[in-house]
Amino acid sequence: MSKHKNDKPIDWVGIERDYRAGVMGIREIARWYGVSDTAIHKRAKADGWTRKEAPKGPFQELREQRAVSIEIIPPASVKPEDLSDRGRAIAARMMDELEAVTAHVGDLEDMICDEESDPRRRQALLKAISLGERASTLKNLSTAIKTLNEAATPEGKKAQKQAAAEKVGGRFAAPSAPKLVVSNK
Repeated sequence: MSKHKNDKPIDWVGIERDYRAGVMGIREIARWYGVSDTAIHKRAKADGWTRKEAPKGPFQELREQRAVSIEIIPPASVKPEDLSDRGRAIAARMMDELEAVTAHVGDLEDMICDEESDPRRRQALLKAISLGERASTLKNLSTAIKTLNEAATPEGKKAQKQAAAEKVGGRFAAPSAPKLVVSNK
């Protein structure tokens, strides 16, 4: 008797094929077939399955070059303005990518339908370029840009006065001009 949620038999042949192919991660395979990744690990060990090394895609070499050339900046030397500028630049590049996908969505759909023979993969690719996904991406990018802009705004008057006081000498800073107080009692 199967202990699977829906009492469907587990497709171990398909799991083994995907495991050996090495294209999908083990957790991804587990989610796809509705089993736990631990069960896949145990079965692979018991049956002696071996995984192929993941094939290098066209951008894999570029990713490896980028990983080597990334400059790590210590957190103490990073200014909030610099972070918000970098974040805005990343959001702008992502917005350009979204614009390119939106401009050619019909062509992309045709290419996916013509070239992709696996129906599950075809459906996943079509979902990735769907209007709902693009709208969600645009909303998330807009929220990120708004947050970055808010973080880059100059401090308020109170914070500026506090910073000036700390710069001069804390509570011994020069007092501000007197304020006129009117009492109507």
